[in-house]
Amino acid sequence: MGRICCLLLAFLLLGGCASVGAQCENPARLRFSLVPQGDAGRDLSAYRPLVAAIEARLGKPVELLQPQSYGSVVEGLAASTIDFAVLGPASYLKARGANPEVQVFASYAKRAGPFQEQGPYYRALLVVPAASRHRSLESLQGGTLALTDPGSTSGAVLPRRVFPALTGRSLDGFFGRIVYVGDHDRAGLAVAAGKVDAAFLSGFHLSELVRQGRIEADSVRVLWRSEPIPQDAIVYRGRLCAPIREGIRAVFLARDGQAFPGLLEQQGSLAFVPMEDGAYRILRELQ
Repeated sequence: MGRICCLLLAFLLLGGCASVGAQCENPARLRFSLVPQGDAGRDLSAYRPLVAAIEARLGKPVELLQPQSYGSVVEGLAASTIDFAVLGPASYLKARGANPEVQVFASYAKRAGPFQEQGPYYRALLVVPAASRHRSLESLQGGTLALTDPGSTSGAVLPRRVFPALTGRSLDGFFGRIVYVGDHDRAGLAVAAGKVDAAFLSGFHLSELVRQGRIEADSVRVLWRSEPIPQDAIVYRGRLCAPIREGIRAVFLARDGQAFPGLLEQQGSLAFVPMEDGAYRILRELQ
């Protein structure tokens, strides 16, 4: 009788463990994407060596999904059709709001540039053509403003939240025309060429345009800078089984986050660094 009870207890315990284990997801194929902040195809391709390392570590294929917009990546994480991704700070908060199991585990430490401080933070900038007459916010009233994507932190979300405190009016009430150009590169190029009166964009991406020789640093003038904002959130779905999440994290942070120098160079970064949800508190306070 005692032996039967022991066997029954063991069966129940194993069954309980199997039940708990079944709650996590172990997909045969993983899917990766990123929000389109510049040339999305180029950025996605740069991740191929890292993705190959994840495939080798986990023994699973990883599909790279071309993003259509910031929103498409957020929706993919919410619908579990994307398993891990790179999100802008505001899109990370939106994704976590839609699916609380989305977890940030890493970010970038960016290299210094003309408009970028070294480290895992950046600033939103309001810039105008250097040759323009605009030397104050007030002079821009009625002008044309370029924003990036509605889901971009520095290129739309943050400006819409802070601008009323700067001028007493909403962006739409202050500017005569607002255009969404799709990404930071297009915003920087448009303002440097004088095609718009002003643009909100990331200081990091503006620095990268200078580094790439696509604009001159003195072709734009900065009228406003935000407080420091944490860099992009690299996330995975928390419902993935722990060995999968641990494997993805280990590959990103291997060799002190410097295992993929080609990718880091392309991303204007020094290393991948650990990141936690609490770092994005500054943006939550603006909601």
